[in-house]
Amino acid sequence: MNTALQTVVDKINNLPTLPQVVESVISMVEDPNTTASQLSAVISKDQALTTKVLKVVNSAYYGMPREISTLNQATVILGFSTIKNLVLSASIFGTFDDHYSNQHFNRVKFWEHSIGTAVGARVLSKRIGLGNPEELFVAGLVHDIGKVVIDEYLHDDFLKILDIVETRNVRILDAEQEVLNFGHPNLGEWVATMWNLPQDLVTAIAYHHSPRLATGYKKMVSVVHLADAISRIEGIGYGGDSLTPVIDPESWEILQIPAEEIGNLIATIKEEFKKAAVFLEMAD
Repeated sequence: MNTALQTVVDKINNLPTLPQVVESVISMVEDPNTTASQLSAVISKDQALTTKVLKVVNSAYYGMPREISTLNQATVILGFSTIKNLVLSASIFGTFDDHYSNQHFNRVKFWEHSIGTAVGARVLSKRIGLGNPEELFVAGLVHDIGKVVIDEYLHDDFLKILDIVETRNVRILDAEQEVLNFGHPNLGEWVATMWNLPQDLVTAIAYHHSPRLATGYKKMVSVVHLADAISRIEGIGYGGDSLTPVIDPESWEILQIPAEEIGNLIATIKEEFKKAAVFLEMAD
């Protein structure tokens, strides 16, 4: 952690915490003795969270053949990992409000970009058979969380960053480095660590712009890196600037996705994004 970042995090003494239920759910999912009824009982204590999870489960995104009316049903049908990641997604969406939205950085468009990246990461992970696609969805969803924290806690600096982006047509990451001497991946890594998120998510956040520098979880980081780039190239939401993203060629090598497949994958991502609109309602 460089000096500039350390100075900032020392001043952030009121970082929102994720609900206690999130930590409980993560812990329970890792315990092989946990039952579906036990897991759903813990989540059900938070009625607002329960409502959000069931709404997503019954949306077009999952395409269930019949309505799922209880968390226990959802847990049995979709599995512990999917439910855990839905709980985590819903909680992260609800952590920051939108009172700083402005004409230069619309939070709704930001979350659309995040969802686009999440959907892209899920599709790419399925293509290469990497881990649990829902885990990759969450990694894509939170990859830019550092931008929201800059906006929330360093708002005046964030406006300077956006002004530099607009007037000089540079990447938001470069503008962040100029104004703050660190970028949103660095602050996002700190937030994810403070929230006790799994290490693979922390790493994906920290290195999504520089996958070659990651010392672990390289496939996961590369998937998020490419999903982020595709979301930006296809104009899904808004990530803070309109420049064509730089794609690390090593990511292609790591994932070994043939170039001729990219068109079909992008089409799938755009179609899945339409179904994922329900996730935006979690941010309300």
